[in-house]
Amino acid sequence: MDSITTLIVEDEPMLAEILVDTIKQFPQFAVIGIADKLESAKKLLRLYQPQLILLDNFLPDGKGLDLIRHAVNTNYKGRIIFITADNHMDTISEALRMGVFDYLIKPVHYQRLQHTLERFARYRSSLRSSEQASQTHVDALFNIQAKEHTEAAGSALRGIDESTFNRVLQLFTDPEIVHTADTLARILGSSKTTARRYLEQGVKNDFLEAEISYGKVGRPERIYHGKVTDTA
Repeated sequence: MDSITTLIVEDEPMLAEILVDTIKQFPQFAVIGIADKLESAKKLLRLYQPQLILLDNFLPDGKGLDLIRHAVNTNYKGRIIFITADNHMDTISEALRMGVFDYLIKPVHYQRLQHTLERFARYRSSLRSSEQASQTHVDALFNIQAKEHTEAAGSALRGIDESTFNRVLQLFTDPEIVHTADTLARILGSSKTTARRYLEQGVKNDFLEAEISYGKVGRPERIYHGKVTDTA
């Protein structure tokens, strides 16, 4: 089966790297380019015609919505997943009106992104399963985006070992202690992707907090620390 060609449009290098690392875990997908500006995204879209675009709305030279409008006007055949900090209802409404596959609000939890990619892969597979469709087939296509998300919310965590997760949380008993995916990976003897998965699960479960820190060369890095509880 051909890979799902994917274009990432994200101006934060660290976040783009996280998206690449996540996509690499899915053999169905292949990243064919990364754009950090609207104009470069348009060029890559024209050159590669990717089947999927992971798109931020806030770009240095324009908005992600502008790229969607451009895609619609140029008869783009792929689909778009919005991944953005823009939580304004007018933006969400406009994106949905123009047919985005999903809308994820930053900071995005790893499992939420993982589930969206899984759903998109199933959606693509279902589209290609036959030239003609029954009503049942059509219903399945339209339900893929909503039904399975609610089912996944109650399912067991994937890729999270409980004992390892508890070990990670123990490292943050002092709220002044901070870790990155890199430092935790060295402690666990794991990959950065695995370490980041545990850290993001800690954030999702409200045990940890995360923030972006800029190093000496300006490269953003996501750092994690224990959540400070108000005892007053």
